[in-house]
Amino acid sequence: MSNVETIIYAVLAFIFGSVIGSFLNVVILRTPRKESIITEPSHCFSCGHRLAWYDMFPIFSWIFLRGKCRYCKSKISPRYMIIEAITACLYCLAFICFRFLWNGDVWKLVFSAILFPVLIVLSAIDIDHFEIPYWCSISVAVLGAASFLIFSDETVWYERLIAFGIVIVLFAIMVLIGGMGGGDLQLMGGAALLLGYKVFAALFIGIILGAVYGVIKKFRDRKSERIVSHTIEGIAEKWYQNQLDRDIGYVTDGNADIIVGSISEGNPDIEWEFLEEKFWKGLPEKAELSQALREKITDEREGGFKIFIKGNKIEKVKYSRRMVFGPFLAFGIAASWLVGIYIIGWYMSLF
Repeated sequence: MSNVETIIYAVLAFIFGSVIGSFLNVVILRTPRKESIITEPSHCFSCGHRLAWYDMFPIFSWIFLRGKCRYCKSKISPRYMIIEAITACLYCLAFICFRFLWNGDVWKLVFSAILFPVLIVLSAIDIDHFEIPYWCSISVAVLGAASFLIFSDETVWYERLIAFGIVIVLFAIMVLIGGMGGGDLQLMGGAALLLGYKVFAALFIGIILGAVYGVIKKFRDRKSERIVSHTIEGIAEKWYQNQLDRDIGYVTDGNADIIVGSISEGNPDIEWEFLEEKFWKGLPEKAELSQALREKITDEREGGFKIFIKGNKIEKVKYSRRMVFGPFLAFGIAASWLVGIYIIGWYMSLF
């Protein structure tokens, strides 16, 4: 293949990727809402007007329309264009790797055409809803299972299973201590089957990027977290004083306990099953505290809090906003799929 042909095919891969990216926007938006991604026509979510074909050119329509609906002039999120551009770039990059690094392995290109959309969709849904859809993790695992046969000469089967076992144990520990979610565990288990030992490069990249983002996010959110903590503390103090006034449903002298709660999709909830009931005089009025939190905490999206109680007082409240890890793991998986062997080789050269 000549250089001119390579450029032409790379451009075609970019265009094809942008079209796929346009479809991924539909999947990302409609799947969590349980809406059809096939039968329902594309329309503006503000005015409901059905979009014409010239409103849906990937990347360029958003630019030409200046990020606004042609009909009602409501703003259109730039994320639509960003996802189309990312998908286009990944498809183009996959073709370049197919051309120069993978020795024309067509199966690598086919796997890329499936893997990248799945990683993009799970990243966007994780950002929006703090969860990774099961079907995304299953899709990665299916690709991993297929790789046992198709790429058997690249990594022997037992190395993939060893990588799978190590990743599952590591992530299970992190899930138990609260550092990761169950969706992250499932995703990386499937990635281990697909990547074999290269999954450790994906894991390294994902954790480093996630840690950097986490530090920045923690610094940015600290003021808001203090405000929410103070609000929860005020609600808890009033509620607890009512328990003391009733002489039932409070922690006895000399003992301490923690009330654990979370905010999911804007709805506060208490995880009462974690109470050490032996430290309490009777059971607390659970519904009263839950209702008060739901009425007062309305602006927070996702987070977790702990109410520390000692004897007859609320000692402190600690609230932390939740962060997503899926997009960083997905980036690591994509990088390791494309150039994982070179990342591992560079790392080994340091020793």
